[in-house]
Amino acid sequence: MMLSYFILPATILALVGVRLVLNWSKLREAPGPILAGFTNIWRAYHQYNGTLREKLIELHAKHGTVVRYGVKCISISDPEVINVVYGSRAGFITAESYKVLMGYQNGKDVPSLVSTRNEKQHGALRRSVANAFTPTAALDYEKWIDLTIEELLESVARRPEFDLASTALWYTMDASARFSFGEPLGCLAAEGDVGGSIQLIRDRLSHWARWASYPRIERLVHRNPIFKPPTRGPSSMVAAATAKLNARKNDKGVSKEDKEADVTPDLLDRFLEASKDFPQALDGQGIVGMLMSTISGAGDTTASTIAAMLFYLMKNPEILKKLEDELTDAGIQEVPAFAEVSKLPYLNAVLKESMRVFTPLSFPMERLVPAGGAVIAGMYFPKGTSVGCMPAAIHLNRGVFGDDVDVFRPERWLIEDREQRRLMEAAHMGFSRGRRNCLGQNIAVLSIKKVVPALIMKFKFNLVDSNASLKADYATAAAVVEPIYVTSKIKTDVSISSTGGKGNC
Repeated sequence: MMLSYFILPATILALVGVRLVLNWSKLREAPGPILAGFTNIWRAYHQYNGTLREKLIELHAKHGTVVRYGVKCISISDPEVINVVYGSRAGFITAESYKVLMGYQNGKDVPSLVSTRNEKQHGALRRSVANAFTPTAALDYEKWIDLTIEELLESVARRPEFDLASTALWYTMDASARFSFGEPLGCLAAEGDVGGSIQLIRDRLSHWARWASYPRIERLVHRNPIFKPPTRGPSSMVAAATAKLNARKNDKGVSKEDKEADVTPDLLDRFLEASKDFPQALDGQGIVGMLMSTISGAGDTTASTIAAMLFYLMKNPEILKKLEDELTDAGIQEVPAFAEVSKLPYLNAVLKESMRVFTPLSFPMERLVPAGGAVIAGMYFPKGTSVGCMPAAIHLNRGVFGDDVDVFRPERWLIEDREQRRLMEAAHMGFSRGRRNCLGQNIAVLSIKKVVPALIMKFKFNLVDSNASLKADYATAAAVVEPIYVTSKIKTDVSISSTGGKGNC
């Protein structure tokens, strides 16, 4: 009788042991933490605590280009595999971890452009809105960005000391809301989150990072039709977008902001026009979803790039001086036109180098190996293996970027060696790669290349703590930059004017 009490537990332990050994054996040739081969607990622990990015960089430095960080999870730091994994015809689809990012409403998953795993559905949705994000279309949103830069300059002028990270985020949130549906969220005016919009975005990305290791358990806990966890109401930006959509559908002629930009199209205008040809993809819910995806994507990610650029410029006065000289020679306006700054070589190099040294993503962009398996970076991986490149690891490849990969040096992008420049461009993952690259990158580049020159040409910035380092919380899928406290002072000898030229203002 007593023996029977031990048989069941022993059997269960034996089965668990066999399962763990089988887990490890499938990818035993890939180096990495032993625990990561047996269970996804190792990955989940570090992802929850925001240390997975740091650990993977350390593991790549120790083991090389291929590192195992979960039962079926492989991180690869070889730039040569980018086209293999993310190429449009490679057959790799997004991993199950992307299911966690899907919205959930009325008992149903609500896929977005990022979260949908169905390639046909993703392709149809992307095609339906692609014309709204072309380089030419992005220029139509410039006036919306101009209005926000003007508001930002006024805000900075009022505050001799402030947190650069938060201010950059308020700017990107207001700018993205303006070019999305013609109205700012009011973050710059309030100097904070308005209606919980920023927190809503961060909660969503934090949820993704926390549950990416166990998407099936997430579905059981958070998408169970029987046991439903409490849900929060819509944020102010969802309400604003919905109200704008309904007003324009009803043709009420509501003014966008009673300013010159009123006649300028925004994304909502373009989505409504596109819905005539793609009514299923761009119904009411689809349009609001696309607007929210755009604002979410332009939030912390764009803001962190702006904050990083300004931080590195403050830490490197000689680089800042070179950029100021280039901008002065270009005779930019106080709020520069994109045509004035779009092709400035040193500004472009500073942007690329900032995105290389500081990349917001906190874990690899995971894709599943298709049927038949694949040889990647010299190693065979069976069907269903999750493989991916983490931009931070790719950007530290010494064979591509040189031995000084840890150094912020924009000049590396200005070398005469065309082949070396091609290799660096091919390895740059600032806006992702392949058919799922960042759809809004043209708008993001336009915004960044306008706002950074506007700030550094009008203000003299200094770090409150000259020894400060750029830090971020990586517990969410996209880094949240920690406060960067700076002092600002309006320059008394500024070589720009509101009407352009090189006069003093």
